[in-house]
Amino acid sequence: MSLDIPDLDWRVQTRTIEQIITPPRMLQDLVFNQRNTNESDTIEVDIEKGGKKLAPFVTDLEGGKIVKGTTRQAKMVKTPRIRLKHPMPAKDLLGQKGPGQIYYAGGITDIMTAKKKKIATEQKNLKNQIFNRTEWMCAQALTGTMSVTQDNVAFQVDYLMPAAHKIVLAGTDKWSDTASKPRKQIKTWAQMIINALGFGPTIMICGTDAAASLGDRLEEDKAFDVRRISAGEFTWKATSNYMGNLGGIDVYSYGSAYEDDSGVDQSLIPANKIYLIATQARFTIEFGLILDLKAGAQVVGELFSKAWMKEDPSALWVLAESRPLPVPWQPEAVIEVTVVD
Repeated sequence: MSLDIPDLDWRVQTRTIEQIITPPRMLQDLVFNQRNTNESDTIEVDIEKGGKKLAPFVTDLEGGKIVKGTTRQAKMVKTPRIRLKHPMPAKDLLGQKGPGQIYYAGGITDIMTAKKKKIATEQKNLKNQIFNRTEWMCAQALTGTMSVTQDNVAFQVDYLMPAAHKIVLAGTDKWSDTASKPRKQIKTWAQMIINALGFGPTIMICGTDAAASLGDRLEEDKAFDVRRISAGEFTWKATSNYMGNLGGIDVYSYGSAYEDDSGVDQSLIPANKIYLIATQARFTIEFGLILDLKAGAQVVGELFSKAWMKEDPSALWVLAESRPLPVPWQPEAVIEVTVVD
């Protein structure tokens, strides 16, 4: 009796991986929550600054006044390529039971079901790794620069964050000092964003040490509203990451980490920093065109996946690809502050 592998056509595999549910990720949910697909692997990143001037008045007899446009700086950026593959040897698909499963008591039906689940498990793992990397890229973009250095690739994207928006506290201004005044400082930083854009920050994301120090300083502050909101479905305000609301700004603690090439956990958001963000500004993740010659595929989408058989050694390979590029189009919408050592 034949033990057919599920349909390996790339269209089927791509639809499958797109439908796999993955855990929520704060930066992709709260900040870079607009996702665009593109028909090219190169994106024109058009950074926008300015727009604070008042429109001049004219008399009834005058023509229109010529004014300067918004300051823009455009650059062409090739979307970074993430392409992962994983082999599933014959013994994994045919001779290994899943966690908590008995061996295939139901015969051929149980074997086919188990194989499909194992393939889906590996696809989910690949998708999680891709979205973990995308979250890392979002965290890098908030700093104003995304820099990658690997053995096989090196590149940098400068998002032109103003130098004045990268602040380092010193002395008694540090939140670890009992004399510091975080609420007053946050109000000052919020005004910087208002002055630049005409609207203020809506969220503040804190590294773990920064969050702990802020909690200590605001423990007795009645203006800090720590009530959580639950609407019956997932919302970050209902999680333990939500610290409260301060003057209209929702404050979150960010504790997610990733494992580096040495196997050491690293914080996605530095423990000693906070990011004040005006989410009304334009933040997107741009996905570049994915090309695969063997599959004859030109995919305008977030993800591409395919699978194929290898006869010797006998194995099924599963592959996933994505080309994400987070873009803070208005860099003046972010302020980065180092608040503790």
